Amino acid sequence: MIAIGIMSGTSADGMDAAAVEIGSERPRPAIRLLAHVARDHPDALRYRILAAGSGAPLPAHDIATLHTALGDAYASIAREIMATVGRAPFSIAVHGQTIAHFPGEHATLQIGDASRIALATGVPVIDDFRSADVALGGEGAPLVPFADHLLFADGTPRAILNIGGIANLTLLPTAQAQDVLAFDTGPGNMVIDQLARTGGNELDRDGVAAARGRVDDVALGRALEHPYFARRGPRSTGREDFGEPFALGLLNGVKAHGGSLDDAIATATALTVDSIARALAAGPWTELIVAGGGGRNMTLMTLLRERTRLPIRLMDELGIPAEAREAVAFAILGAYRLRGEVNTLPSCTGASRAVSAGAVHAP
Repeated sequence: MIAIGIMSGTSADGMDAAAVEIGSERPRPAIRLLAHVARDHPDALRYRILAAGSGAPLPAHDIATLHTALGDAYASIAREIMATVGRAPFSIAVHGQTIAHFPGEHATLQIGDASRIALATGVPVIDDFRSADVALGGEGAPLVPFADHLLFADGTPRAILNIGGIANLTLLPTAQAQDVLAFDTGPGNMVIDQLARTGGNELDRDGVAAARGRVDDVALGRALEHPYFARRGPRSTGREDFGEPFALGLLNGVKAHGGSLDDAIATATALTVDSIARALAAGPWTELIVAGGGGRNMTLMTLLRERTRLPIRLMDELGIPAEAREAVAFAILGAYRLRGEVNTLPSCTGASRAVSAGAVHAP
C-alpha cells in the first residue's frame, strides 16, 4: 500500500511530504520511498506559527484561523505529492504543528485541520498521534522511533539522530522492538535559529556565523545547567523550555562577557552538540545516522564528529533524504493506524502500554 506523511516541525521553516510503499510483511515490512516534496512556509504563515508557539497569550480567533490555514497548506502539499506519485494513497498522515507540549502536565496540542485535507484529497487522513499516549501516562513523544526500528534495525547497534528545532535520538542496541530507546536530547536548531533571527537571518546557513564566533564556556556551562538536561528518559521538550526566552538569556550572558552575536551562535551550536554527545556517551554504537536540517550545518556536524568520535552518515546514504525522515515516519504511523495496528513504543514514550495512535478523518 502507498501512504503519505506530512511533517512541519518546531523550526516553523516549512513542511515536508513523503510517499512510501509499505509491504505486507510483519513484523518488519519492506518500505520504499516513492517521492519527497519540501515546501517553505510563506513568511506570514511562519510568523503566525512562531507566535502561536512562543508561549505568549494568543486570542482564540488567531489559533482557530491558523488551524484552518495550516489545514489548507497541508492539503495543498498532499495534492502535490499525490500528483507526483500518480496513484491514490491508502492514507495520509499529518503530525500537525505543535503549539504547546507540557508532558509533565499530561497535555500536548498540535493544530492543522485534518478534515480539510481529507475533503480536498478524498483520502482518509490521520492526525492527533500524541493524545492517546499522553492519556496513558506517556510523553506523547518521540513517536518516530517506531518507524526507525522498522527502517534501520539492520546493522545494530546504531543510533539515529534527528536535528530539527529539537534534537532527538533513537537508540537501537539490538534488532528487537522492545529494546528501542528514544528521547529528545534538547535544542537542535531552535536556539541557533532564534539567535540568527535577532541578526536578521532565518538560520545560520551552513554554520557560517558559528564558525566565525567563539564559544563562551561560562555561558555554555550555565545553559547546560537547565533542569531538562538532568532528566532521565523518557523525556521530551520544545519551545516551552528552549524558546525565545532561553535564547535571549544565552545571548545576554555572552554579551555580558564582551561577546558578539556570532559568539552566542557558536555557543548555541556547542550546546546542541554537547547535549547530543552526553546522551551518546559510553554507548555501544557503531555509527550515528543523522537526519533533519541540522545535518546541513557544516560547523555543527564538524563539532559533532569531534565530540562523539563516531562514524557519522547522513540518512540520505540509506535511501531517505535527511529532511524526509519524519514525514516518512508519520506515513508509516498513519498506515498502521488505519489498519488498527499498534504504532507506538512505550519504552520510548513512558506510556503504560502500546496503542494504535491517531484520529481518523474520513473524506
